[in-house]
Amino acid sequence: MSEQNNLGPGQCGADREVFERVWRRVMPEDRSDCPFTLYSEEAEPAAQTAEGREGAPVPPPALPPEERGAALVPVPAEVSGGDGAVLQAFIADELSDWRTYQTLARRIPGGNGRALMGMAADERRHAGRLSAAYFLLSGVKFWPPAEPELPREGWMAILRRRYWAERKGAEAYRTAAGHTGDSALRELYLELAGDEEAHAGIIRGILERL
Repeated sequence: MSEQNNLGPGQCGADREVFERVWRRVMPEDRSDCPFTLYSEEAEPAAQTAEGREGAPVPPPALPPEERGAALVPVPAEVSGGDGAVLQAFIADELSDWRTYQTLARRIPGGNGRALMGMAADERRHAGRLSAAYFLLSGVKFWPPAEPELPREGWMAILRRRYWAERKGAEAYRTAAGHTGDSALRELYLELAGDEEAHAGIIRGILERL
């Protein structure tokens, strides 16, 4: 993205943490159109110099595992801080969704599993299209390792989480479309937003058939 909790997306527990992390990666600035209040990150500890070694270098703070792959890939200057950073975040998220739906499809038998496998193929295709857009802008192929986000919980709870994730993914694409100055990217983002909304509908249908 408990099944009976009517709170909105990003308003409860891990759902909020996952959405807030993704939103920060896609739209790191506090914006008026953000669907929740962005709380400031915990302040980094002040740099300390070793006793008797004035000016000794201080190693940078460790990044969380989910951020390390993207951080190792430099963003070319011509797209740094703009469309390039947004595309990197979207690509990483689509690849994670691809692996997540593949894993879920193996757990759920019959037509519901086949529907999830089809969604996995969609997410892989989304990542490919976004990666091609990134290459056209930067000349760099960006394709980070894909890790599924599958916490240790029942698959119905995971489907609920994915439902809200797809809804918010569509919202993030529409927000990005409204801020990019590239007409081709705007068209791509809006098309992918429609696909994410369709995925949310598929997940709702699976849950309704159970």
